[in-house]
Amino acid sequence: MREPAIISASNMSRLRIPIYFDYASTLCYIAWRIVTPLEDELGFEALWKGVPIATRDFRAKPGRVLGERERQKVLFVAAETGVRVAPPSSWIDSIPALQGSEVARDAGLFKAYHDAVFSAAFDDGADIADPKVLDAIAARAGLDCLKFRETLDRGAMAARLDDHKREADEFSALGYPTFILGDFPMIGIQPVESMRLLLGRFIRQRAEEPQA
Repeated sequence: MREPAIISASNMSRLRIPIYFDYASTLCYIAWRIVTPLEDELGFEALWKGVPIATRDFRAKPGRVLGERERQKVLFVAAETGVRVAPPSSWIDSIPALQGSEVARDAGLFKAYHDAVFSAAFDDGADIADPKVLDAIAARAGLDCLKFRETLDRGAMAARLDDHKREADEFSALGYPTFILGDFPMIGIQPVESMRLLLGRFIRQRAEEPQA
């Protein structure tokens, strides 16, 4: 069963906008850079849900060198959005980091971990599939490293990523990133001015809807 696209515990709660993403995606990094400051500005919460690209597209196999067409697509979006980033030379194995994000979510430390993973992968060029690198990221985010590593090693969060993929498929959220606005997927990322208008309009429409 798919979750409501917007979850609000009370009228005072922030709207949660699901975003299906992957740490392997440079476009998702760009989205993270654009969306993060807009959360406080517009008063919503980004609900990031990991779906590994490699489970959908064989071309995203970890370690495969990015083709020139793939690189040019990323560079075009980077130039259009003004976010300076170079795509990695090959596809990242993001599954351990995505599973780790669910450990962090359960510990109430998702944002600190999530921000640290994106920054390590794309700002520092770190190998986030390396257990030592990922454990260090978890430690900086405030997680219990022993518990974090034990949970990842036994694959306890694999089923949750499968759940995210099923949800995303139900919404036809097939691109990266995909924002769920109500019941409708918005695939990709646009410059901050456009995202401000699109998300702001959606939030206002939701605020104007009669309360049940």
